[in-house]
Formats: sequence, C-alpha cells, structure tokens
Amino acid sequence: MMSFLIFLRSIWSVVILFITTFMAVFFSLLLLPLPLKHTVFNFIIKNWARLNLFISGIHVRITGLENIEDKSYVIVSNHESVLDIFAIYAKLPLDFRMVSKKEMLKLPLLGFVMKQYLFPLVNRSDSDEAIEAMNSTFSKLQLNNLSVCIFPEGTRQGGKQILPFKKGAFVLALNYGLPILPVVIRGAGDITPRGSLLVKPGKVYLDVLPAVSSRYKTMNDRNELLYQIESQYRKFLKEKNYLP
Repeated sequence: MMSFLIFLRSIWSVVILFITTFMAVFFSLLLLPLPLKHTVFNFIIKNWARLNLFISGIHVRITGLENIEDKSYVIVSNHESVLDIFAIYAKLPLDFRMVSKKEMLKLPLLGFVMKQYLFPLVNRSDSDEAIEAMNSTFSKLQLNNLSVCIFPEGTRQGGKQILPFKKGAFVLALNYGLPILPVVIRGAGDITPRGSLLVKPGKVYLDVLPAVSSRYKTMNDRNELLYQIESQYRKFLKEKNYLP
C-alpha cells in the first residue's frame, strides 16, 4: 500500500513539475525585454523550487547560513540526486546560476531561456571546453551580481560517496579571485535515487561550510585548492557518519 501511495505522489509531483516549469519558462520569456529581468527571474526560480519541494513533501533543513556574506561566490556542492537542484535554489540565500549540461539546449524553449538567463551550458565530457564556456558566461554573470553553482563531481553519484572533483570550479575561482562556498547535501539520494522518478517524502540536509578564499593564489595552486575542498567534504561527511 505504501509503495502505491509513493507511486501516486510521484506521478502527481512530476505533473506539477511540468506545469510549474512551463509557467516559469513562459513568464521568463515575457521578462526578456525588461531591464530587471534577472531580478524577477531570481524570484521565479526560487519559488519554483520551493513549490515543487512542498508538493513532493520534501523538507530541506539548512545550517551554516552565518558562513554566507553578501558577495559573489563560486558555489560548489556534492551531487546525490536531481533534488539537489531544488534544495539549493529553495534554501540558499544567494542569486546564482547553476552550471548545466550543454544538452539542455536541445529542449524547446527551456534551453533558450537558460541561455538568455546566463546559465553556463557546458560539455561535461571535455573539461577544457567546459572551462572556456564558463569563462565566456561568467563575466556576464558578474555584471548582474550573480554567483555560479557547480557540481565538481561532474555527475550525480547516486549514493553516499564522493566522486573525485574536477578542476573547472577551481580554475574559475582562481581566474576571478572569488571565494569558494562549499555546500554539502545529505539525504537527497535516499528520497530520489539516481535513475528513479519515484519521490518519497523526507528530509534533505543542506550544510553551508565556511568559504575558502582564492585570493593571492595562482593557477599553480589549483590542485592544492581542489584537494583542500574535496578533503573538507570527506571530513565533514565522515563526522556526520554519512561516509564510511
């Protein structure tokens, strides 16, 4: 019986997701000629995420808000589930664009809207091309006081583990002298595992760790910075008994 109820709720959640996404895309298209389009879009996408989490019965608890200042960051997060996107947008009190795969451009209207609103769309199989794409978009993000959010594992890992981080986020931070804000997600993979459309009500935990400065560092420090952040994730998750 419980499995059937989860199935029904999942169907309902997916239907609502399609409806709210269509509405968000529609209103975002109407905003394109307006000078404050990014400000209004920030409001739309945060409430889009909050509504879909609410409909799905998912509660997100965030800690570490004291580690966030009113400035631009390169936000990095581990990646357990598609729910990570909703949790970060719903709860993180920053305006940002999330790095997404280039294939999103193939989706009618949605891909166009993402490009117009400065989502960096990258080729995940070519790290150098991905870094070039992020650099070309990032100057425009800064002009609009927007941060960027990157999953340095490159893909959803589908379990309680941390995949080796890729270099893109750290190259970007060093190029622009921006602090790196680590965000740790726990529990999303239990609610909606990788490859599944089933949505179980539950809790997702979002922990914001202290930002790591990239000032006074050069590109020669890239690997050291990457290792520092990745080690910070592993240490935190082990302390929470989330990793073996």
